Amino acid sequence: LVPCTAPSVWEARVSRTDPKKQYSVRAKFSYDAANRRVRIIDQVNLQKETDFFDVLYLFDTGTEYYLNLKTKECEKKELPGPFRPLQVPPNATFLGEEYIGIGGVPGAGVLTELWEAESKEEGKFFGVYTVEGCIPIQVERYSNSSGLETTYFFDVTAGISDPNVFVPPKECN
Repeated sequence: LVPCTAPSVWEARVSRTDPKKQYSVRAKFSYDAANRRVRIIDQVNLQKETDFFDVLYLFDTGTEYYLNLKTKECEKKELPGPFRPLQVPPNATFLGEEYIGIGGVPGAGVLTELWEAESKEEGKFFGVYTVEGCIPIQVERYSNSSGLETTYFFDVTAGISDPNVFVPPKECN
């Protein structure tokens, strides 16, 4: 089976957790693969602390804007790594299909495909994508340098609702 192709421009809400590092993130996520840019406006819960950040990644210029929404302090820095598309890798292995919800009741479930891949550059990949539309639901990546990162996507919508979402925050000028 050939890996499906996820949409290149979309928005969603995301949830990430790392019990080992004792943090969780809930965020608004804007994604534009064609122009290699991502914006994440998030609430980070680290142990007993809560912070709010606005992070813009512009991969074509190699720039990250990291705005603390509490203090209004912005840090402009070089991106830590390459753009990683939220696509099923071309070398991925199909693991099968599963329903999320109830499969036998119309409208009560979503049929998904499970994929895995591994490469020296990217490490290990596991992804759950909808059969209809190839929408990412869960993406896990593991590398020795960054550890395990699991991201869940929900409330996904096609396109970008605000064309200015990829403009750096005014506090970062």
